[in-house]
Amino acid sequence: MSPLRALTRSLRERSVVTGTGWGAALVGALAATVGWVLAWDEARIVGLGLLVLLGLAVLQALGGSRVDLELGVHPVRVRPGTSADGSLRATNARSRRVAPAELEVPVGERVEAFRLPSLGPGGRVDHAFTIPTTRRGVIVVGPVTTVLGDPFGLARRTLNASRTLELFVHPRVLALPSLDAGLVRDLEGRPTPDPSVSDLDFHTLRGYLPGDDRRHVHWRSSARVSAAAGSTALMMKTYTDTRRSHLAVLLDARPGSYPDEDAFETAVTAAASVAVRALRDEMDVTVVAGEHAVDRAGVARTLDGFARVEPYEADLPGLAARVAGLAPGTSIAVVVTGAETPVLEIQRVASHLGGHVRLHVLRVAPGQRSTTSAVLGMSFLTMGALEDLPRLVRVVGDL
Repeated sequence: MSPLRALTRSLRERSVVTGTGWGAALVGALAATVGWVLAWDEARIVGLGLLVLLGLAVLQALGGSRVDLELGVHPVRVRPGTSADGSLRATNARSRRVAPAELEVPVGERVEAFRLPSLGPGGRVDHAFTIPTTRRGVIVVGPVTTVLGDPFGLARRTLNASRTLELFVHPRVLALPSLDAGLVRDLEGRPTPDPSVSDLDFHTLRGYLPGDDRRHVHWRSSARVSAAAGSTALMMKTYTDTRRSHLAVLLDARPGSYPDEDAFETAVTAAASVAVRALRDEMDVTVVAGEHAVDRAGVARTLDGFARVEPYEADLPGLAARVAGLAPGTSIAVVVTGAETPVLEIQRVASHLGGHVRLHVLRVAPGQRSTTSAVLGMSFLTMGALEDLPRLVRVVGDL
């Protein structure tokens, strides 16, 4: 690119003069020049008039109409098919009147436009708009753009002067039966085979070892053993380590895993339903869905994470490795994937999570018969319709 062309492009990008304005400047300059050369008064008047009009337009664009802009969205979390209310308040906090301007509010892929009238000192104007929703996702609202310029479109200047807000459109959540029936057997969580020197679930007795806490001496057994052996012997109580149930939800976000977009959305809804049910059962929950992860958050933030989910090329073992890093204490994992995911890939998931994790695989298979089966110690749930999910959870029993 030649230096002259680069300079011209830079000036055009930095200038407030629009394409229409540059055209008016060219016509005005040519008309004025022709008028002076040919002593043509009408041409001179037209040329000077266009140039003066352009100058006034530039001054209006540069004059500024800075106002305080407050953007709001309520509520910030909705379901698909419902609407949120957007609001924009413009306040003139300056000591002099501000000129009229156009206000543009990006709302997702569309733009809401408002006319800001001339406001005196302390003046305020409110604009309201509706944000309809049709599908799960995150709708970005803002920032507000103040458009300064003339009515003829000869000059234009834009100012971004507000924060950006997010409207979360949560996926649908199905009512599922409780997931923790039979899992939580004491106050702290479910028992595991791991021995512990201090916990709530008594396991067995063993001999005293240097360093043991004498608060866990079983004195009655120690007296019997000492009497039988003819010497002092201490017997220590040992316990079974217990663990608060921790559920991990892995959502396969690869587009190729599902026959169409509706099946992918069904998988998102199923994964979100399982996660929310576990949270309401007071279980710790970690979600890894495509490129997004939510670790031990509440229901609202967990659903925010599902609202952000987009198709993403990451295999299931990679998601499992991320879960293992985020939540090494995971005790149950639910993998939501398509109908054609090979068992070998699921086995690699199991190896990443560890043998102590009970693994359940929910396969989204639209149109197929919903069934449950067990393969290599893993539960496989084939879901032909989303409405079958509560029944599948109930059939598995220990999901």
